Amino acid sequence: MKKFIIDADTGSDDAVAILLALLHPQTEVLGITVVSGNVPLAQGITNTLSTIEIAEQDVKVYAGAEKPLVRDYIEIHTLEEFTEHVKSLSPVSASAQSVHGVDGMGDIGIVSKSSKYEETGAVDYLIKTINNNPGEITLVTLGPLTNIALAIKKDPSISSKIDHCYVMGGTSDGTGNVSAAAEFNIWVDPEAAKIVFDSDLQLTMVGWDNSYKYAMLKEDEIEQLRSLNTKLADFSVDIQKVLINLTKEWYDFYGFDLPDPITMAIALDNSIIEESQDLHVIVDTRDGITRGQTIVDYFDIEDKNKNVRVITKSSNDKFMNMLLDLLS
Repeated sequence: MKKFIIDADTGSDDAVAILLALLHPQTEVLGITVVSGNVPLAQGITNTLSTIEIAEQDVKVYAGAEKPLVRDYIEIHTLEEFTEHVKSLSPVSASAQSVHGVDGMGDIGIVSKSSKYEETGAVDYLIKTINNNPGEITLVTLGPLTNIALAIKKDPSISSKIDHCYVMGGTSDGTGNVSAAAEFNIWVDPEAAKIVFDSDLQLTMVGWDNSYKYAMLKEDEIEQLRSLNTKLADFSVDIQKVLINLTKEWYDFYGFDLPDPITMAIALDNSIIEESQDLHVIVDTRDGITRGQTIVDYFDIEDKNKNVRVITKSSNDKFMNMLLDLLS
């Protein structure tokens, strides 16, 4: 059994990713740490607990950072306001509730029967668990990297004790889903991302570009999930309601992409990777239009260490097969 720790800002795509890990027969999820990002921390904890409940699993949840390392964090509920905020080049970070719903779960009324999470904070949990299991932990990050950066700052030795870290964040081709240059998770806390990318961690970056190219579910794929007639499959589609409406409005088709689940799928099964390169990746922490950009040095211009395995192509077929298998 592979030992996983998941760090998430649980919104609708995080929830599906968490389900994949919880349901995978060869994976033991030791714990889930939560960070603010898609939604504020308290809502993220509620969403994580509700996801664990629907999977009928018993996994401990740990509260992490309520805001980025050095930036303020605000809630924004409409896409128009969010777009204007980003264009203003404000240094303040913001939630993605305009994309995932005010509750982060499609605003369909998802609730958790339990509000219980662990008294130990996420940072101390990460440090203790990694130190107690050297070389055995696979860390999968699905949100801003604040919790991981704080843990590394407190105990730098953990970087070399994690077997591998899979990061849903950044892009490999320069496209952004917040600004023209930046992906949301890195944009929210670029300072934390820089600490993580510059650490001794063995990193795989699965960018947003990989998601919209190889993990976009349209009508046929959604119908395949619906045809399973299981509560897990229906849950996984239902919580995308706000994102589906947004996709229809902006791109004129019925569907949604799954950046966190494709990252989790790759962590669970590396054969899903079709193309990757070991490259030097720089995180831009400067305020401005390139804030949060992951600068990928394809031609070794910087002559620096190749600190990240960058995924440039993955198998949509294998990803869909995993979704259909585990959610059935």
